[in-house]
Amino acid sequence: MQAPTEKKKFERKKKLRDLERLLQNKDKLKDLPEEVVEETKKKIEDTKKQIAALVPAAPPAVAAAEKRTETKAAKKNSNGLKFTEMRRAGRKISAYKKQHPNFEASEEESKAVADLELDLLYIKHFPKHEEYISIYPESPLTDSEQVKTQAQIREKIEKALASGEIKKSTESGSGSRSASTSSAGEKHPVSNWSEAEEEDNEEAGEEEKERSSKKMKTA
Repeated sequence: MQAPTEKKKFERKKKLRDLERLLQNKDKLKDLPEEVVEETKKKIEDTKKQIAALVPAAPPAVAAAEKRTETKAAKKNSNGLKFTEMRRAGRKISAYKKQHPNFEASEEESKAVADLELDLLYIKHFPKHEEYISIYPESPLTDSEQVKTQAQIREKIEKALASGEIKKSTESGSGSRSASTSSAGEKHPVSNWSEAEEEDNEEAGEEEKERSSKKMKTA
């Protein structure tokens, strides 16, 4: 026989599946009034909260460990995406300059290069403690908060660049060569970015401290 809590959880999960199937059925969905669709979405969220409330809270130590694991996974994914987009941004800059060798003589082409370089700086200087917002999303951003945050970060970087607080990634960087001395066929110097390695080292240090603490407790 199922425990009361397990029975409630099973019933709510079944209800959740039924509600989600209703919205996934396109044939039925097109005939449903808008208010019914909205009410169903609200019921889905409420049911998810009810299910979550039935799950016993993990001990503080376990919860903290799970949080660290989730954070580490999120950072790893974010760093991987940022590195990929940095390489993509670098290729875009190199390709554009190759196609427009005299871009500096054109205000429009110079502006295009500046925009591409700002994309690269956005990726490189994106706040590492915030969830990264892709500069090259698969589909246009629809979240107004993300659009606003992205615009604010780009504006801050643009001001820092103008004031000399930061320099163009194509002009300086750890082990990078100047863009003006790189030939058109050479790779753009963005592959030396080491922020991901820096964060991995920080996380490794935290894990080492945690292991040492456990050894002291068991000693």
